[in-house]
Amino acid sequence: MFIIILGLREIKGDKGMFKLVTAPNGVRYYISDKIENTGLVRHGFTTRAGGVSSGCYSSLNLRFNCDDSRENVLENYRLAAEAIGISPQSLVLSCQVHEDNVLNASAEDRGNGIWRDNRFKSADGLVTNEYDTALVTHYADCVPILMVNVNTGAVASVHSGWKGTVKRIAAKAAVKLTADYGGDTGDIIAAIGPSIRIDHFEVGDEVAEQFINEFGCDAAKKFGEKYHVDMQQSIIRSLMDVGVKRENIDDSGICTYCECESLYSHRASNGNRGTHGAIISKIRKQDDR
Repeated sequence: MFIIILGLREIKGDKGMFKLVTAPNGVRYYISDKIENTGLVRHGFTTRAGGVSSGCYSSLNLRFNCDDSRENVLENYRLAAEAIGISPQSLVLSCQVHEDNVLNASAEDRGNGIWRDNRFKSADGLVTNEYDTALVTHYADCVPILMVNVNTGAVASVHSGWKGTVKRIAAKAAVKLTADYGGDTGDIIAAIGPSIRIDHFEVGDEVAEQFINEFGCDAAKKFGEKYHVDMQQSIIRSLMDVGVKRENIDDSGICTYCECESLYSHRASNGNRGTHGAIISKIRKQDDR
């Protein structure tokens, strides 16, 4: 069901609602109502729209290690930050390696991986309790998860490919948020952004077996002779297993493969694509100043 209201397109996902926002500078990005309603952060899951890149990278490509120019990518980051309402200088990136490492970021890490050398050489998840420190992870079919603890304001940005999903990286990030910054996992709001869904995520038998062993028979289904896995439901289960409440998990229901004209999809493009960003930053409220 799609509703157009004041330039916002609302997408009813599984147990939640996402909105597609068009910023004044032309950037389009999704927000989660559950996270937005906390009033504690600025956040967004970017789309392809509103950048300066061309060709298969058209147009808001946030991927450095490709044929797109560094100047284009830096401008795309500036535009994305402007749209979401954060400083480009506050962005913190990491080197994603499809594992389950979750690292802490501090105010001293602002600009890491974008304006200066990347010191996070192996991190598919970042957490922080610092104000104005914008955590960024990247995706183009893999699953992006953003989190905020409503009691502490601590935030996380997580990239969950199939290997990270099997290793429960989202759950590890949720536990780290509370272990390092206080609060309880029951106070975490989590949003699962656009990503490849089960209908289009065909895998080999050995991958399906890992999902079934970890999450049960419903994690993988046969479509004809081939297995497909459900990464989103596996992530939801892993989060619930560490105490995150189901009603606090917002799943967009949006498939990058199906929406490849507006979203980058590695599989739909045979690898010729840019990447999106999942961005979150704890913000200062008036009474915190």
